Amino acid sequence: MPLSSSLTELAERIVEHYEGRRTPPFQVYQYEPSEEYEVRKELKELRQWLEASPRNIECETISLAHLFWQALEANQMLETVIQEEQSGRHQDAEKAVRQILGIEPTLADRLVGEIEQCANERSAIFLYRAGALYPAFRTNTLLEQLKAQVDRPVTLLYPGKSVGEGLSFMGKADPTYGYRAIVVHRGAQQ
Repeated sequence: MPLSSSLTELAERIVEHYEGRRTPPFQVYQYEPSEEYEVRKELKELRQWLEASPRNIECETISLAHLFWQALEANQMLETVIQEEQSGRHQDAEKAVRQILGIEPTLADRLVGEIEQCANERSAIFLYRAGALYPAFRTNTLLEQLKAQVDRPVTLLYPGKSVGEGLSFMGKADPTYGYRAIVVHRGAQQ
């Protein structure tokens, strides 16, 4: 089955990195939140396409939610954050999470550690479950922190709405502008 035009766009940049030794692309794959299950299916197809010969690019998926919970547990703050949320002190919980994700090892440090564990150096990294970070930590900040440390293609899966030149997480948050990563909109025509 052929890939959609938006997946082809993602895939070609990843392949070009390994074939032409270009700077690894940092991409944001934006899709409507209601399309989550369709996107999961399409990404399986993308994975098969990238891993097939002659491309032979291993695909690694990393859950940002897993790293988020790992950071809370490592700093013994999980129960505190849960209690603050349950008590309606959302701003206190958000502030605590923001601080924890900035403590060494930072969220970016944890993510780099996960990427370094990938056995195959010819790999593409796909980040998912970004919603766990909102609203305490913005994904554009994370991508910027990774650019200086990661030498492989990184694609962030982003359920949200396109608002002009910005992205609104889940179509509910205020748009964030200034993504220096390449934004690919699912279903966009070339």
